[in-house]
Amino acid sequence: MITKTLSVDLKPHGILAVALHPGWVQTDMGGPSALISTMTSVAGLLNTMNGLNEETSGAFLNYDGAVIQW
Repeated sequence: MITKTLSVDLKPHGILAVALHPGWVQTDMGGPSALISTMTSVAGLLNTMNGLNEETSGAFLNYDGAVIQW
């Protein structure tokens, strides 16, 4: 809710707000069975951030840009 509220409050200032999910990443915490590498997660997050616009502001997005329903 904070992300959605921020997206509305900051819109007049041209600031976008989103929540990003990095995916299940192969790290010490994610473990070796996790689905993606750190490189895949970071590359996806950067790609997703570069594609943000007013339509995606306030959304919860997966590392690959897919919308995750609240």
